[in-house]
Amino acid sequence: MPQNNILIGETIYIVGHKNPDVDSIVSAYAYQIYRHSQGDFNYIAIRCGKPNSPTKWLFEKFNLQIPPLVEDVSNMKIALVDHTEPSLRPNGWEKAKIVEVVDHHKLTLETAEPSKITIRPYGATATLVGQKLLRQKSLLKPEIAGLLLGAIIDDTLALRSPVTTQTDKEVAGELSTISGIGDISEFARDLFNKKDSWNKLKPREIILQDYKEYQIGKVTISISQVETMDNQKLLKISEDIFMELKKINLENPINYRFVMLTDLLRNDCILLCLGENPQAIEAIFNRSMEDSYKIHLPGVLSRKKQILPTLIENANLLSVSNL
Repeated sequence: MPQNNILIGETIYIVGHKNPDVDSIVSAYAYQIYRHSQGDFNYIAIRCGKPNSPTKWLFEKFNLQIPPLVEDVSNMKIALVDHTEPSLRPNGWEKAKIVEVVDHHKLTLETAEPSKITIRPYGATATLVGQKLLRQKSLLKPEIAGLLLGAIIDDTLALRSPVTTQTDKEVAGELSTISGIGDISEFARDLFNKKDSWNKLKPREIILQDYKEYQIGKVTISISQVETMDNQKLLKISEDIFMELKKINLENPINYRFVMLTDLLRNDCILLCLGENPQAIEAIFNRSMEDSYKIHLPGVLSRKKQILPTLIENANLLSVSNL
C-alpha cells in the first residue's frame, strides 16, 4: 500500500462497505479521482472485500484497475463511501479514524463526527461523486463516465428502482453522453447479465454476496439481495438457500434473516424469511408464507426503500415473541 508522504500529507484511504457491490467500489475509485483533481493526492481508494461479477466486468470493459484489497484498516485514516452502518464497515474500523463520509444512506455514527460529511438522498453514491466530477468535465474521461454510469444503473436497477431520483436520471444522461454509451438499456442488460452467475455459486455464497445487517432497536436483522433476470430459476433451489440460512444463523444467531430473490424483468421479489416470529413477518408484509419460509412480493425491488423501511415501521411486531 502507498505510504505516507511528507509532501502530500498523511494517507487517507477511501473505502466502501463489506461485501462490496458495484457502487461501493466504483464510488471509492471515482472519489479518489475527484480528490486528486482538488490537489488532495493523499486520498487513495481501496476495497475491503472481493468484487462481484458486475464490478469485475465494468472495470475490465473500461480497462481500469480495481482498487487494491485491504482487509484491516486499523490505525488508518479512512473516508467511508456508500455506508456508515457499523456492521458494514471494514475490519479494524474501531481502531481507525473516520475523517470523512460520502454516502446516500441514513447517517449512522455513534462516535465523534468526522470533519466532512456529504450525504445526498440519491439512488447511488456514484451519482453524488459523478456530480462533483461533472462540474469539472475536462477531468471526466469517457471510461470514468462509463464506470460511474454502470454503478448508477446497478444501484438503481436501470433507473427503475424506487430509490431513483430525478438527479440520478440527469447525471446518468450526462455520463451516457460523455462515455459514448448511447443505449443505456442495452448497457444495463449487459451489466445485469453478469449478475446471473448464481448457478456457479453455492447457497452460502449466494446469501453472502450482497449481505447487510441492521440494528432495529434491540432486534438484529440481515437482508441479502440477489438480483437476477429470472428469479424462478433461483426458486428451484430456494430450499437449499433457506437451509444454508439456518446454518448461518446457528453459527451467528440473530433475530431475523431475509434473502430477497429480486427479478429485474418481472419487477417482483420472492422473500425468504427466517426468524423468531414467523407470524410477525406475515403480519408485517400482509401475506402468508409459502412452505413456511417464502413470501411473494409483487413490485418490490429495493432493500433500502421497501423492505428495510417496512421492517423499521413495524419494529414493535418484530420485538414481540408472540402476536
